[in-house]
Amino acid sequence: MAGYRAAYALCKDGHKVVLLNRGRYVDEIKYQALAQLPLDFCWICGHMPQRLFKALGCLTDNYNAELLSVEGDAGGFKVKFKKKDQYVNNFACIECNKCVDVCPVEVDGRKAIVVVPEAGWENIYVVDEEHCTKCGQCEEVCPTACIKIERPEETVEADVGAIVVACEYEDPADEDLASFGAGRSPAIVRNADVAGRSLLTNFVKDSVRLPSGKVPTTFAVVVTPHFSKPGVEYENYNLSVTAAYRAAKIKELMPEADVSVFLSDYRGFGKGHYRQYLKAREAGVDFVRAESVEVEPKGKGAVVKYKRGGKGEKREAELVILVTGQKAPATMEKITAVTGVEPDGRGFCRLRAFSSTETEVPGVFCVGECSGVKGNPETVWEGCALLPEVSEYLGEKNFKPAPPPELRNVSGEVANVGVFICSCHGTFSERMDLEGLREDVAALAGVGYAEVVEGCCTPPTMKATAERIKASGVNRVVLAVCTPLQKLLKYRKTAMMGGLSPLLLRLVSLREDVIDAHDDPEKMRTKALALIRSAAEAAKHAFQEPLPTDSFTSRALVVGGGLAGLAAAEGIAGGGFDVALVDRNDHLGGNPAGLDDEQRAYVAGLVKRVEENDRIKVYKNASPLSAKGYAGNYDVKLETADGEVAERFGVVILATGAGEYKPEGFGYGDDDRVMTQREVAEKLAAGEKIKGDVVMIQCVGSRIPERPYCSRVCCAQALRNALTLRERGAEVTVLYRDMVTYGAEEDLYRGAQKAGVRFRRFDEDAYPTVEAGKKGLSVKLADGETLAAGAVVLSVGVVPERENNEALSATFGLRLDADGFFDSDANAYPFEEAIKRLTKPFELATNGVYAAGLAHSPRPFEDVLLTARDAAGRAMVMLGKKKMPPPNAVFVAGVKDSLCMGCGLCVDVCPYGARVIDVQKKVARVRPFLCDSCGTCVAACPNDASFLRDFTGIQSIAALDAVLE
Repeated sequence: MAGYRAAYALCKDGHKVVLLNRGRYVDEIKYQALAQLPLDFCWICGHMPQRLFKALGCLTDNYNAELLSVEGDAGGFKVKFKKKDQYVNNFACIECNKCVDVCPVEVDGRKAIVVVPEAGWENIYVVDEEHCTKCGQCEEVCPTACIKIERPEETVEADVGAIVVACEYEDPADEDLASFGAGRSPAIVRNADVAGRSLLTNFVKDSVRLPSGKVPTTFAVVVTPHFSKPGVEYENYNLSVTAAYRAAKIKELMPEADVSVFLSDYRGFGKGHYRQYLKAREAGVDFVRAESVEVEPKGKGAVVKYKRGGKGEKREAELVILVTGQKAPATMEKITAVTGVEPDGRGFCRLRAFSSTETEVPGVFCVGECSGVKGNPETVWEGCALLPEVSEYLGEKNFKPAPPPELRNVSGEVANVGVFICSCHGTFSERMDLEGLREDVAALAGVGYAEVVEGCCTPPTMKATAERIKASGVNRVVLAVCTPLQKLLKYRKTAMMGGLSPLLLRLVSLREDVIDAHDDPEKMRTKALALIRSAAEAAKHAFQEPLPTDSFTSRALVVGGGLAGLAAAEGIAGGGFDVALVDRNDHLGGNPAGLDDEQRAYVAGLVKRVEENDRIKVYKNASPLSAKGYAGNYDVKLETADGEVAERFGVVILATGAGEYKPEGFGYGDDDRVMTQREVAEKLAAGEKIKGDVVMIQCVGSRIPERPYCSRVCCAQALRNALTLRERGAEVTVLYRDMVTYGAEEDLYRGAQKAGVRFRRFDEDAYPTVEAGKKGLSVKLADGETLAAGAVVLSVGVVPERENNEALSATFGLRLDADGFFDSDANAYPFEEAIKRLTKPFELATNGVYAAGLAHSPRPFEDVLLTARDAAGRAMVMLGKKKMPPPNAVFVAGVKDSLCMGCGLCVDVCPYGARVIDVQKKVARVRPFLCDSCGTCVAACPNDASFLRDFTGIQSIAALDAVLE
């Protein structure tokens, strides 16, 4: 996912990309990420742009590829790689299935040429090399000659400016998970298997149905990295919340089911992760916090053996779902040998200090799970965060899409519909009478031309069909084809090559809705005629409109001069764009409290570079007063020390930071022996001695009803302080609800345990109390035990600057989440909505306003930098466009001024901020490049004034009437 996201960002910024895919097809390895997402969606919207850039010639995809050598320096590398093209060219494949039908080899109920993955939007045909006999029958029968059984291995050389390593993590093998019974029983499955079964339908009972046909009623969900041996697998960002999500979905689907989740700690710290835990618990899910867990098959089910409080227990389950972690990439050794990048102590690629993507080898970058254990937000962020760091090595932009074909102006012409029925290279003709259908269609009112064509989804057939459209003289087109969603852009291009706007095109799904749905040829013909008649009627009412564009100001506003704001400003300026950096303080750098010496030095250097950058104008003691407009055209008034300043910006980045929770109770503020983790870290750094035993209390002010979120940084900070204290001879006890550590921090947790730090768990409704005495402090636990302490250290969380955030939210229109931080497209809640925004590469989904750093959510130093560079990368792909078209070209919403009463309902419901009321004319207006043509405005409009260009109300009624004839 990170590799494709990075390729997408580079292509969008105007740079050609050579992509080396070690898989046999585009998603063979990439689909792995689905198992790591805490949801069950196919995320087709995240795939489409990558294919678009490949079709445009920006992205060169190489399969079965391996990097062989690298010569030269950053900005001028010469690379050599080997590749082996796919046996089946899926861009030329028409999915006729003839290859599968003629294949003589059968293996476990399937042929030696198979369709993978089983997702509804695209079938990819792959040859099983192990069992294929190379008989060549599939190649002979293929109507488009897209199959070549003998594909030679080729060695290719290329000149590149930079190298991005994005090799994938490894899944733990069954041998790694032997203690959990992996691979030993159909009653023990991985969550990846369940996610795979849920791609088409989301989560249903069939997703967990046993081979016997029985739907289980007792479930155990086990987070395996919590109980694996050290180094076997690492927990990523999503695993705890994935377990909670899976359990909650089971209870939602089957309320009577008995569902248990086995983990050592609930380590969900992202947006909404703790809420997902609460949701699962309220649904009746039992969360078992265990010290150890083993799973064994038992009969037709399995038994979970675990220890809790030192006592052995067991539970039986009909289905055990293993939520597994990530291992370091197996390709890392080869990558090191070829590129010179070094692995870290766990086998992942090591990055340069304080870089989000660059390794210690200049010009070589690393994104995704290759550089460490990752989850979905971090993986997506790194794809765009690459852009500001890599741009210095890439030189001039070398990709620009070809201009579209010249279109006829058909305004004023009487509708003349041409219907072109695809025979799919003769395969459809074998199933139904296409010539008879053509005769029926030709007799329809308003149809001026009808023809059966060979196809229109491969380059030769697209060209041939386009020529037939031109020759026919029609001004509206109906294509009766297959798989419109997958091949939509090809069909639209065919119409445009024929000289017609894609708004004048209608599609009929002949294969899926007719041929594959029926066996009777006469019924096929009747149904096909009805669908074509309906499409023809809709086409009659189609109208041509020009491509709407709007200006885009190539200048960015960054609000906040702390770490995130500085990094974002530097990244955008490095891309060649002007930036205004606004900070309400009299200095840049934010609050240095809690930073170590290296971090402080980095921030100081960043401040110096920003203040010396000619492209960055710094306003200190300043803040935004007001903002009008929208993405590309924000007119902002700034209140500065020299008075008001009015400027226009294309994008806005909000990096205003957050604060530290001020503890209430526990004696804090009344006794200086009670401190926060930050305060004790400062004392330790200054060489001060902490007298007596130390007791630390976790989750002070976090994961409580008032603030139901994890602050993420507290546990790691406590572990570091505890280790330092142990090195200086102090006894340390950590009182905790859950130790929220993952990835490399898990090693920190184990290190603290080995160093003798004691850990005691307490319940959320039984916080310890602290009493002060002359000889020391007393910490009382819920079970009545009292711990003597010379110092008590409170792990306090991060709190949003709610008042400031609310003001900025009102000014720039970026909504706040339920906790008072700014919302995001990369990790939102509920997850069902998050996925739609996570992977869809629509940079203007938040109207050109991005949150970065602690303004977005609690996070450590390196992740603050990551979110800032991600925001900078997204901004960079927009800022270079002086004129911006809509994301779906001519397909946008419109307004009938004569019917619009300016009520503003469409403005309120538009998810993209693409609507505004014209205060002078009192009608709604559409901001074209923000409009995603989703149709929400159409549904909300009470006057039928809102419409989609390609699907008006008149077209809908005409189409329905035609079907019902």
